[in-house]
Amino acid sequence: MIDALEKLFLSKSLAEKIKYALAKSGIKLSFESLFKRAVIIVFILSVLGLVLFGPGTIKGQGAVKIPLILLSTWVISFFVSLIIIAVLTFLVLNFKRYKRTKKLEAVLSDYLQLVSANLGAGMPIDQALWYAIRDRFEIISEEMEIVAKKTITGEDLNTALTEFAEHYDSELLKRSVILLIEGIEAGGEVANLVNSIAWNVRETQLLKKEISSDVVTYSIFIGFASLVAAPILFALSFRINIIMGEILGKIDLKGANAGGASLAGGISLSNIGGGGLSPSDFKNFALISLGLTALISAMLISVVREGSIKAGMKYIPVFVAVAILLFLSASALMSTLFAGAGL
Repeated sequence: MIDALEKLFLSKSLAEKIKYALAKSGIKLSFESLFKRAVIIVFILSVLGLVLFGPGTIKGQGAVKIPLILLSTWVISFFVSLIIIAVLTFLVLNFKRYKRTKKLEAVLSDYLQLVSANLGAGMPIDQALWYAIRDRFEIISEEMEIVAKKTITGEDLNTALTEFAEHYDSELLKRSVILLIEGIEAGGEVANLVNSIAWNVRETQLLKKEISSDVVTYSIFIGFASLVAAPILFALSFRINIIMGEILGKIDLKGANAGGASLAGGISLSNIGGGGLSPSDFKNFALISLGLTALISAMLISVVREGSIKAGMKYIPVFVAVAILLFLSASALMSTLFAGAGL
């Protein structure tokens, strides 16, 4: 059953890409287990969608149409759930892989300095790489074990190191490995070269931190605009919308129009009070706008501070939740304040 669904929804190339992303994300889960869990979750969500929206779709329908309508509702719910789970899985795998890359880069300089010390002690390059492994290096330790196994089975060390670097979206790691390979092939003083690479990595990381600290002001401005200013302004507009609706509801526009009344500037009262945005519609618009604003602001802050949108994925749920909660809280507070003022 699961194999049939896998062949139905996933092409062979897509399945291989997911397996590769899963392996490099650090998640200790097989592709088959991941797919099985995803199918179960999609099925549960589709049933919940049918339970929630099914009664509304069959209301007032004939007995003959009800089974077909329910089936259509379930199919739509199933595919919507499938898209949601697929997007969430893609985001989680990419974020995990990004975090894994950042963890590797954080200890790369220390690892290379140990490799340089081992080379200076007279070890060959493969042994220097192996004996520099420490438990605190975590990801590098795992990858170097894989490199060591490949070299023991006869694979060229340079090839194994290149494959290791290609597994991660890190220009810092790739440049370091390329320089190391070129130094090995040139046959020069590799210890000094590795030490220089280690210091270059450390200086690059320090420079990134300095740049990140220099743009804190922009991050604060973006965060304030999306998480504080926008929700409060939307809440105020929402309350004004309600008040204007109540005021216009008390005006006898038909009588005023019959008498030929008009506002300053010749604006007829017949143009007021019809076709306006209802409070419920405005509230839905505000919630959607705040959600999108929070989403974009989280991405902007991550790009400004980290240089990658992936770094901001963890902030997106927090930003959206804070913006919406502040809007609802400000709306409730303004309702109380305006009610006390008689509005």
